[in-house]
Amino acid sequence: MDTRTHTPVRPNWAERARTVLAAAASASVLWDGGRVDLLGCHHDDPLGDVILTLQSTSTLVRATREAVKGDLTVTIELTELCAVSTRERVRARVTLGGRMSEIIDPELPDSSARLLARITDVNLDEAESHPVPLAQYRDSEPDPLHLGAADQLQHLAAHHPDAIEVLSRLCTREALLGVTRVLPIALDRYGIVLRVERLRGHEDVRLPFDQRVDTGAAAAAELRRLLGQGTRRRPCGK
Repeated sequence: MDTRTHTPVRPNWAERARTVLAAAASASVLWDGGRVDLLGCHHDDPLGDVILTLQSTSTLVRATREAVKGDLTVTIELTELCAVSTRERVRARVTLGGRMSEIIDPELPDSSARLLARITDVNLDEAESHPVPLAQYRDSEPDPLHLGAADQLQHLAAHHPDAIEVLSRLCTREALLGVTRVLPIALDRYGIVLRVERLRGHEDVRLPFDQRVDTGAAAAAELRRLLGQGTRRRPCGK
């Protein structure tokens, strides 16, 4: 029985939004009259709400404490970059609307504060704008490969150009017309994404796995399968 038709070949928009949030190293928080750009001080909880640990002197902490009923309307902006250096490196943007309040934690020192943004609306911008239903966002999880995917792709690009060439043989002939460079820009549980650059413009090509994977070892096995397929194909133009 062929199960391929029952296996998604790409993450849905809710999964993408949750992954961008989980993998983001920085975030921007905006509210009426203010903005802060944060680095490495936020994380998501199991429902996709956002928790921030900041200095008590932060303007965002002060604004939250001064808001009516301690409930501040905020917008959180997150950006996902391609794993390797390429033209137009921004791959996706996620905008989260929410209500910010302070979490009282007696174990925190007086110099720190913890804030919780309860998310009320979600939008993913990936080539096009995709509003994400809140229930679907909360029911989804980040891609399980997101913690190590960038390192793996950077290693592949830096040390295994031959493997990238073999993988590129799985792209259509049309996609490779006028190609100047092929780079691996994304890896998730559903497959690997190659960016095919041309003198003018580019195209992102997803090479799907045969099955959804949950671990790095399983992803490596699927990549070996794709490499085997590519090895059996002649390079375009030969």
